[in-house]
Amino acid sequence: MSAEVHAAGGLVVRDGRLLLEHRPRYDDWSLPKGKLEPGEDSEQAAMREVEEETGVRVRLGEELEPVHYTDNKGRPKTVRYWVMTPVGQDEFAPNDEVDEIAWLTPEEAIERLSYPHDRDLVTGWWRRGREVERKFLVDRLPDDLERAPRRRLSQGYLVTGDVEVRLRRADDETFLTVKAGTGLVRAEEELPIDPDRFDRLWPLTEGRRVEKVRHLVEQDGRTIEVDVYAGAHEGLVVAEVEFSDEEDAHGWTGPSWLGADVTGDPEYSNARLAS
Repeated sequence: MSAEVHAAGGLVVRDGRLLLEHRPRYDDWSLPKGKLEPGEDSEQAAMREVEEETGVRVRLGEELEPVHYTDNKGRPKTVRYWVMTPVGQDEFAPNDEVDEIAWLTPEEAIERLSYPHDRDLVTGWWRRGREVERKFLVDRLPDDLERAPRRRLSQGYLVTGDVEVRLRRADDETFLTVKAGTGLVRAEEELPIDPDRFDRLWPLTEGRRVEKVRHLVEQDGRTIEVDVYAGAHEGLVVAEVEFSDEEDAHGWTGPSWLGADVTGDPEYSNARLAS
């Protein structure tokens, strides 16, 4: 068996756009990367390869999951990637190895990349921190609701508006969540916090809280979150469904017990209900 090839590269991000390179030798579009040189560690190789190939100096961010595949010589290959931020001005000059670079949105990059492993890496990175979700009113409760797993949720808002900062207690677990945007696709980051910190922050949400029980209903291989509200909104039942992408979301047809699609309707946002 051939020895494994070790390489390193970068997912270089500037203003929400990703850096891709075109290699004339292969006539392909890929992420900048290259093999480690003797005595070089992966971090050094990743930064060096990006600058040598694209003229972009960078600093390292978080490391992504390594990519494994078989190269064009039949050798197993592992590439370690880091998210990178450009430093200074681009100094790209076409060369024999790379004759063109492009800064593309994640959607454009996924479309242009030549190899599945590169597309999968970008897709996985891009989907983190974003929520693709549809919201519906519930015309009638599903028959199996009482048998579905459930969690009692208490949510309070520290900040509302274009950016929301929310505290959530889900049974015994506590979280701080930041959301931005409206409609089908929103930015979202959820961070676990310790209960003591949650308890110190919770009083700051006074007057901006909701209480509900979330039921997880399985339907044709997809989980529908059915929220039954209590307190000031008792009688309101809303269902939320998450999707892998917009195409998946638009193509989905829900069960008959779902009512009006209120995705993006501010009247049914939890932040508005909490005010």
